[in-house]
Amino acid sequence: MHLPFLQRVKYSNTLHSMIAMSVYDDDKKIKKIDDDIDKFKDELRLAESQLQGLDSRLDADIERFRSIVKARRDEYKAAEDAWRSADKDYEFAKKQKDKQVSDLRKRVDRLRKRIKDAAKTRDKRIREIEKERQKQR
Repeated sequence: MHLPFLQRVKYSNTLHSMIAMSVYDDDKKIKKIDDDIDKFKDELRLAESQLQGLDSRLDADIERFRSIVKARRDEYKAAEDAWRSADKDYEFAKKQKDKQVSDLRKRVDRLRKRIKDAAKTRDKRIREIEKERQKQR
């Protein structure tokens, strides 16, 4: 029994595959091709399953890394804000120190000058007293 229309049958249709196989069961090349098709279908199912699993796993990894990036960005921003605040406090403290040191140096200089002036005045008064004493002798 020879059915030429089956030569154009696509093997994706199971009924036509079964008919085609029963008609051409004896042909070794067709058996080899059918075995290859079955093997390819098995590989395709496995690959599709792996693809779906891979896609889900990689999506989960991507989401995990996105969350890590967001957390690190937030930590970085908080650290940067803390650094700015600490730097501001540092600059303020440094200016305060510089001002206090400057003010105290000015005070020290004024006191040294007053001591020097007072010592001069004292020496002058001592000379005046000595002069008066010498006149009275």
